[in-house]
Amino acid sequence: MPWYEWILLPLVGAAGGFLAGMLGVGGGIIFIPLLTWLFSRFGLAPEEVVRFTLANSIFLVVVSGLVGTLRQYRQQAWQWQKVLRIGIPGAVASFLLTKLIQYGDWYSKPRFQSVFLVFLLLAVANMLFGKKTADEQEENAPNPMLEGFVGIIAGMVVALSGLGGGVVMVPLFRMLLKMPMRLATGLSLSIIPLLGLAPLLGYLLPKEAPHLPVWQSGYIAWPYAIPMAVGVAVFATLGLKAAKHVSETTLRLIFASLSGVVILKTLYDIIFHHG
Repeated sequence: MPWYEWILLPLVGAAGGFLAGMLGVGGGIIFIPLLTWLFSRFGLAPEEVVRFTLANSIFLVVVSGLVGTLRQYRQQAWQWQKVLRIGIPGAVASFLLTKLIQYGDWYSKPRFQSVFLVFLLLAVANMLFGKKTADEQEENAPNPMLEGFVGIIAGMVVALSGLGGGVVMVPLFRMLLKMPMRLATGLSLSIIPLLGLAPLLGYLLPKEAPHLPVWQSGYIAWPYAIPMAVGVAVFATLGLKAAKHVSETTLRLIFASLSGVVILKTLYDIIFHHG
């Protein structure tokens, strides 16, 4: 690996981890463009680039979610019953879709980039134009049906895009479950490990993954995943702390600005590198 990658990888992990801590979105919107570029250099088939990108992004968003969950547990703010009601249906959906992606070539790189772009646009639209929810507002009584529905949609997002699922969980928590913004972001981050665990195991175990000139387990490339994970683990905690001191409007603008850059890059790839 070139020397500059040992600097770049933790920095990107730090940016994604900080964003995850602040907004409860897992950090996938930061990880995916870099991972796609890294794996595209190996001359892999487009569908294999997708699998390596998804696998390593999911690994990183699981790390960010575990950091958030640990912090909530220490602060006695972990809502484990709600996490299970939302996370278990989401984990099942994520696992089934991951299997479909692994054992077929129907989900090509252009489709992957298009799905990623759609989820980003939806997330940005919600952050810019979604109705502000007062932090002191009480959330509705638990609704297991709605909670399970949100979990299934989020699990599908994890499998199809490599995002942590927070890009749809946070807006759906606010719109359907009427949660305050900060409660929605914290809950989203603690559900991410459940959504990502099944597909992560699926990507770690297969022996048919193409061999790269780096240390790997299945589709996880450790020389890329570990430096990024270190950045994620340290800065996710800092993001959680910073979120308490930043207004909701500022959080939305930060998310929209970072996402805008990624949207432009993804559009460029779709238009000029299709197929």
